[in-house]
Amino acid sequence: MTRASSLAHNTIRELIISGSFQPGERLLEEELAHRVGVSRTSIREALRRLSAEGLIRTEANRGTFVAQLSSSEVDEIFQLRAVLEGHATSLAAIHGQQHHWDALAEVATEIDLQLAQAELSEVDRYTHFQTCNTRFHDILLQASGSPRLQSLARSLIELPLVTMKQHTWPGEVRIRRSNMQHWEIIESLRIRDPLLGRLKMQTHIISARPLAMLSQTLMPIHML
Repeated sequence: MTRASSLAHNTIRELIISGSFQPGERLLEEELAHRVGVSRTSIREALRRLSAEGLIRTEANRGTFVAQLSSSEVDEIFQLRAVLEGHATSLAAIHGQQHHWDALAEVATEIDLQLAQAELSEVDRYTHFQTCNTRFHDILLQASGSPRLQSLARSLIELPLVTMKQHTWPGEVRIRRSNMQHWEIIESLRIRDPLLGRLKMQTHIISARPLAMLSQTLMPIHML
């Protein structure tokens, strides 16, 4: 991939993940080329890569659109995440280092502190939680020591982000429960128990699935 097509890929990808491009929205090569500042050839290369990643879909005689995942597709993604991130957690329990545990604890502490700030709006609270939650899972994947596993899991994590809207909030109780699970995962890593870590992570992932499935029945969404 050329430098220009790499720039196009990263830019368009970020616009999709951030929700600047909505699920189902049509992507036009000429407009993208103008927005990114590259040739249409580079845009086409970027779109092919994004299509392979599942972030966009091209339909014959219609064009290219931001992905819209069905309820069954989201359900499958969460099941696959439970397998992959469960395995990543078991590897992290074996190969991870103290600095990984410290970084994970910093994220979990930040979420606890955010929960204590009563003045935060529901939107701000959830947006901040999602940022921290993404960072938590990213650190854990790094601790696994497996670049291939990191790549596979991250692609699955990002897919539901495209189709989940920030208008569907889990509420403080769900956020608090999720962060309690974070602390349980950290403890399993600190005592270097691969099986416990795997089970704790799988429970964590699957317990988030009902929210995603409910959101699918309400509206397209772009945040996990």
